[in-house]
Amino acid sequence: MEGTDAMRVVIVGAGGVGGYLGARLLSAGAEVVFLVRERRAAQLAANGLVVKSPLGDFQAPVTVVTSVSECAPADFVVIACKAHSLDGALASAAPLVHDGTRVVPLLNGVAHLETLGRCMEKGVITPGIVHGALDLRDDGTIAHLTPFLTVIVGALSDEPDPRVEAFAERLKSTAVDARASPVIEQDLWDKFVFLTTFAGITCLMRASIGAIMATAAGPDHVLQLLDECRTVARHEGQEPGAAAMQGYRDLLTRGGSSFTSSMLRDVEAGRPTEAEHILGDMLARAQKHGVSAPLLRTALTHLQAYEQRRSAAAIA
Repeated sequence: MEGTDAMRVVIVGAGGVGGYLGARLLSAGAEVVFLVRERRAAQLAANGLVVKSPLGDFQAPVTVVTSVSECAPADFVVIACKAHSLDGALASAAPLVHDGTRVVPLLNGVAHLETLGRCMEKGVITPGIVHGALDLRDDGTIAHLTPFLTVIVGALSDEPDPRVEAFAERLKSTAVDARASPVIEQDLWDKFVFLTTFAGITCLMRASIGAIMATAAGPDHVLQLLDECRTVARHEGQEPGAAAMQGYRDLLTRGGSSFTSSMLRDVEAGRPTEAEHILGDMLARAQKHGVSAPLLRTALTHLQAYEQRRSAAAIA
């Protein structure tokens, strides 16, 4: 980066995650450009970037481009898209990446790391995780649905990366609970285990955690699915620690909780899901290790059937 304060960030996508983090980075003085599709560009041109958050609202005009030719190379390229849009996002971002660029994918799961490794000839892959619920409304407003927003980023090497630490510190200077992690791969797996359970059970039951807990067998189903995912992680050498697992059990069996997954919100809105990237990848790993995962298989089948119906409706 040019000087201690310069930070040029291109965010590929201005949905919930990309838009929110872009707003916070702008507030912290970073130079931020959003690379988006035409429809989103029109929204941002008309209304600016609008974030409604319990941690502070944001509304301002932002720099938006629809072609990579309009961007200069960046210090950080943040990939903030759903897994089913990853190939297109990487193709768009590739010309922005030079040898010193940190590429920050903020996707769920772990399968995208292999895709990035194959596709990115330059740059340093610096994975990140976002904890907190964000939703892009139809009018272009980004709604922050939780009273917290945590971002964890880290280098895949054993050595600390000062640039990654600077990125986390820039976010931390705003309303974001951000940190650089020396064990980002384990952090990714921890969330992978939790999210597969959370998305799988809420989509399978089409209900919030509280509603599932109010049923006779709901708690048993949640804990069974969590244990299936934990067992897969153990065989992959990435089992979450005891404290993390207890925290997941507490969150996923909390009576009266209105907690729902973003994947369920996608289903209810008739949108495509990340079912294959999350549940499908976890099940494939279970099968590779000979791990029995009947509830995971059922949850994935349910979502696959949803995708079949959605595709058929689009053709009709």
